[in-house]
Amino acid sequence: MNTVIREDTVIKVEKILQDFIEESGATYALITDMGGNPLFTAGEEDFDVDTLAALSAANYATTKEIANLIKEDNFSLLFHRGNNENVHFAKITQDILMIVLFKPFLSLGLLRLKINSLQQKIVSIIGS
Repeated sequence: MNTVIREDTVIKVEKILQDFIEESGATYALITDMGGNPLFTAGEEDFDVDTLAALSAANYATTKEIANLIKEDNFSLLFHRGNNENVHFAKITQDILMIVLFKPFLSLGLLRLKINSLQQKIVSIIGS
């Protein structure tokens, strides 16, 4: 993806992400391109965002290749459960990935519904 992101777009998307964090109880949201370059963020962080973006994009690409290997188009859910933090990955557009960190006590199903709504809002701002 070789796109210039305008400042007003950054402000709008990061506001939507922050609202999502507050409404859903998620800890952190990151939108990155498939090359692992962070584009938008919201929430509390105490880690290297650039590394999270790069590793998440690589993880998504690897999982996509596993799907291809076993003759699946894609996996509908990419999710890692931890003791202190869970990670949910969602493909927003062909070139954009969203990573959401959330605590294990939050409902994955409810979070996924909120993420679906969030995806539509973000696509309406940044395009497909």
